[in-house]
Amino acid sequence: MKKLFHNKIFTIFLYFLVSFALILPLWLQVNRLYNHTLTNIVFHLAALNYELTITQTAIKDKEITFSLTNSTPIKDFNNRIRTIDAHVTLDTGSVTFNVPMTLSLLLALTLSFRAPRQKKAALILKSMTLLLLLHLVTLYVIALSTLIQSAGNSTLMHFYLNRFYLPQELIFNTASMLNSYAARFEPFLLAIFVWWMLQKIREDVPTVETTDTLPKL
Repeated sequence: MKKLFHNKIFTIFLYFLVSFALILPLWLQVNRLYNHTLTNIVFHLAALNYELTITQTAIKDKEITFSLTNSTPIKDFNNRIRTIDAHVTLDTGSVTFNVPMTLSLLLALTLSFRAPRQKKAALILKSMTLLLLLHLVTLYVIALSTLIQSAGNSTLMHFYLNRFYLPQELIFNTASMLNSYAARFEPFLLAIFVWWMLQKIREDVPTVETTDTLPKL
């Protein structure tokens, strides 16, 4: 039993090293596209939710700067139309830097277990979907937090956003927690999920018992 346990750990570790060696170069090629795409999606949703229009997007390394203006007209006390001209910068790399390790763990755990290929493929797809949702939620909360913080530099922006209910402390604290811990604990959270699902798959797979039968004389 002890030898079997050590063999299983060695197999998982070997699969992890091979997966990491294959995934890391690929991730280095696509990580900017992935980060920029997700950041654009979540920030457009945040801007749309608060009736803001993105007029320009500037990309520099891992950062994206969005130029914003108001979708709804604003009039001051003299009945003059005022226009918001705000700029919000987001760092797209702080949320997804652990993706190679996470994917390598998922593949190592899944491939090292004996289970039907279809169930393994479905589990990998489900795990990657959860990973994508985690990134979207984290980036969306960070986008909201950064958007609210930008209002502190503009009286007009502050007035415009105050038309909506903004639980600032909750958003700030959640964004800080997700930015600090989500990416760091992401591999372990997904690994626990995959391990638990693999145990369920193994329980659902019927075991075939082989018995030696001698022909009757």
